[in-house]
Amino acid sequence: MVKISDVFSNKRSEKLFRLLLNEYRDRVFRFISLYVQNDLECEELASDVFLALWINWEKIADVSNIDNYIFILAKNKALNHLRKNYRESIDIDAIQIDLFHSTHTTPESIYISEELINALNDAINDLPQKTKSAFLMVRENKKSYKDAAEILGVSVGTIEKQVAKAVEKLKEKLLKK
Repeated sequence: MVKISDVFSNKRSEKLFRLLLNEYRDRVFRFISLYVQNDLECEELASDVFLALWINWEKIADVSNIDNYIFILAKNKALNHLRKNYRESIDIDAIQIDLFHSTHTTPESIYISEELINALNDAINDLPQKTKSAFLMVRENKKSYKDAAEILGVSVGTIEKQVAKAVEKLKEKLLKK
């Protein structure tokens, strides 16, 4: 994990910026892909996130939690992109999110059956969008409830309720199969 003090101890250090980029690149891409379905657009938006970090390098030194800052920046880039490019109204609950999109195969994942993965994806995609976002932030991105609440712009209590609701619905759905 990159420490803020390490990153911002030098003004616009390319080496430190590369450390930050390597630490967050895949996670930022994955997070943006929850909102934007086109991989090329996701790559562009992720690049925009890191360009903004580079341009505002000195200003960011005052940020207390760089992790939250980067994900809030990514969320804002994705939402602004959607607003700019999609003038028609979009039912956010209708957007399909593939939980395993852009992930890499690990030894553990080899043992998970394709049927279980599909069932889990289906169950997660059936969740309401806000519940799905809260669940993915906490469970997949390993965010604390407080950090997830800050990123999604809701209260900690709302995140707790949404995650509990998601877990309950996923249990129900997976136990039926």
